[in-house]
Amino acid sequence: MSKINIRKALVSVSDKSLLKKIGNYFLKYSITVLSTGGTYTFLKKQFPKLKIIEIASYTGFKEILDGRVKSLHPLVHAGILAKRNKPSHLKQLNKLGITHIDLVVINLYPFEKFSNSSKSNESECLENIDIGGPSMIRGAAKNYENTAVLTSPEQYEDFIKEVELNNNQVTLDTRKKLAKLAFCKTAYYDSLIANWFLQTDQLFDITHSSIPLKREKILRYGENPHQKASLFSFGKNKVTKVSGKDLSYNNIYDLEIAMELAEQFKKPSCVILKHGNPCGVSLNDNQTVAYKKALLCDPTSAFGGVVAFNQSLSRSTAKEILKLFTEVIVAPDFEDEALKLLTNKKNLILVKYSSAKKKTLVSFKSTRNFLLVQEKDQLLVSNKNITVKTKEKVSKKQGDDMVFGFIVAKYINSNAIVLTKNLSTVGIGIGQTNRLASARQAIEQMKKNFPSTKAIMASDGFFPFPDIVQLCSQNNISGIIQPGGSINDELVIKEAERNKIPMAFTGSRHFKH
Repeated sequence: MSKINIRKALVSVSDKSLLKKIGNYFLKYSITVLSTGGTYTFLKKQFPKLKIIEIASYTGFKEILDGRVKSLHPLVHAGILAKRNKPSHLKQLNKLGITHIDLVVINLYPFEKFSNSSKSNESECLENIDIGGPSMIRGAAKNYENTAVLTSPEQYEDFIKEVELNNNQVTLDTRKKLAKLAFCKTAYYDSLIANWFLQTDQLFDITHSSIPLKREKILRYGENPHQKASLFSFGKNKVTKVSGKDLSYNNIYDLEIAMELAEQFKKPSCVILKHGNPCGVSLNDNQTVAYKKALLCDPTSAFGGVVAFNQSLSRSTAKEILKLFTEVIVAPDFEDEALKLLTNKKNLILVKYSSAKKKTLVSFKSTRNFLLVQEKDQLLVSNKNITVKTKEKVSKKQGDDMVFGFIVAKYINSNAIVLTKNLSTVGIGIGQTNRLASARQAIEQMKKNFPSTKAIMASDGFFPFPDIVQLCSQNNISGIIQPGGSINDELVIKEAERNKIPMAFTGSRHFKH
């Protein structure tokens, strides 16, 4: 049917915001309303003249089991699911005295709110799993050719505008659109519940297919202006824009990586990132010094990038950042004086990032045909779990630089090479299709910005041949850390010993594609 007239509606909502708006619509068009519990009480009180019937009275069956069973009744679901153009359906409705329900207005028990609250116990979460609501929503959505369904207060205004323009009729196109949104709603709701049951120490169990994704907003565009994009959330981290223009798709992607890397360190850190890859990282007890050292690694790439810190941003650091065009600054907090300085820049985006205690331990990547899901790379090496493979020993200072560089390499597209000195990056080789090319790229950058520096080299993957060690011996590399695991490990170690370059293995790689 192209249009249906709204004469009878079923309303049962936990979120009563804007319920007055739809109540006025019912009253205006003399619509008969079936309702339950608190919704019935609310509408009866607000609209004394509204023709409203409690479902228990309509079905002749009182609520039982503390309200767990109230709308699950043939008189309700037959009115929702009947086909208007099928004679056998109409005959059965007439025989049983059932009339069509033209509109179903449902929003579900607030399970998400209760399951996210540390104050909620298991019993409270279970009681906030809606059963009747999803059943009615799914029934109405399945039968969209004959029934309209509203699942959110945000839909009321547009729906009322349309039916008032169409003499209280709703079109087939609108009913189908609302059905699509209804199934999205119940799918998300069920995924939240499944995830709650599956939870161990992570946000959801990777061995099952329940992934609760909630659309937060439609973005201006994707990676490029011709691509549409939306923002969905599944983690528990709190990301709040403090000031500046709207975050773009690329901004969000970059700030997430930058902040995750910044949080890998206990010492005050600064990460400067551009196009998904760090271009400067530094640790220092003085945050401003950390920023300056990170910037020195590649000031050209830092232009228009994202800068992240693992501690509240100070005024002195803010003053330094303002000397160069920066697109996004992200930190756990901002000192008041820093905010006063930075909020004067209208196009500078400031973001507060509060990390949840329960970490997101799953990552996604999509291809043309597949969604790839894996555990996040949470491995964190330390001085205690690296193995020195050469006769040349590693000093405490060299070991610290090795570990620092190897952690940074985890956040760089493979093949990744990181050169470090005094807990600061001095050269970074990114995403070359062979490791030797990445090493050359990093060394050329170091020679340009730090011509006389002796650095430590960190590699995200093993050295397949001794050629990189030979390159290191010619270019002031004073130590190497790499995973090991190549069939040529012995040749590589011998080449390092021949050139008196200490080399340590981690036993694990950090590929990132």
